[in-house]
This record gives sequence, C-alpha cells and structure tokens, in this order.
Amino acid sequence: MRNNLFILSIVVFLGLSSCGTNTKKTDAGLIDNSSTASDPNSKSKEPIMTFEKETHDFGTLNEGDVVEHFYYFTNTGNKPLMISDVQASCGCTVPEWPREPILAGQKNQIKIVFNTARKADNIMKDITIYSNANPIKKKLSFTAYVIKKAEK
Repeated sequence: MRNNLFILSIVVFLGLSSCGTNTKKTDAGLIDNSSTASDPNSKSKEPIMTFEKETHDFGTLNEGDVVEHFYYFTNTGNKPLMISDVQASCGCTVPEWPREPILAGQKNQIKIVFNTARKADNIMKDITIYSNANPIKKKLSFTAYVIKKAEK
C-alpha cells in the first residue's frame, strides 16, 4: 500500500510539473521552451497586426472641423486576421474597419473620422481594436489642438 502511494505521488508530481510548459523539439533534437505568442518576430501560427504608425497628430484644427485619418497595418502573422470590433473613446470619433479576413502578408487600413464640434484645447483620443491577433486588444491614439469658435 505504501509503495503504491509513493508511485502515485510521483506520477502526480510529474503530471503537474509538465503542465503549463510550451515545449517543442528543434531540428537538433533539443527542447525549446520559448513561447512564440509574445514575440512578433517569430514564425507565429496566429495573425499579428503590425501598424506603420500607432499615433497621429492632426495638429491645429478649428472647432467644427471634420477630419479623417487612416491607420495602415499588415498582417505579419501566418493565419487570417479578423477584426471583430473597433471602438473609439468618445462619440466624436467614428471608426471604419475591414469586415473580411485579412490574409497573412496582406495590408489594410482602419479609418477614423473625428468631428471637432463642441471640442476645444488639447484633445487626446484612443481607438481600441479587438481581433483574433496577438495581442487580441490593440490601442491606437490621436491628438489635436482645437481652437474654440468665438462666442457671439
């Protein structure tokens, strides 16, 4: 009985110690514990959104101006990219994004339209992208300085 308990505890220990590791054999037969999920330069088997620029400065605008900007990106992963949602931090910004899959290596864009009505001074806004990429949630941002209309 004692011997069976000892063997059972070894089996449980070995089973638990192997949980949570990401091991794979390399060509040389060595074990590689590195994870590709957080390394955008790896040959990942998932989509990765790589943006040309993640921020934009509209510069100085007048209250009431409506401006637009395109955030260009490439799917640098190895699987099709699907954007499920894009949300702006306020109703003054309307995003538009591709609804169809973006294949590996393919380029595309996210368009935002910013309405400066009832805005003044320094403005900083975020756009949050939700997708099947790594990471699944990505933030973009823009800034502007809005000159308030003179009150009559």
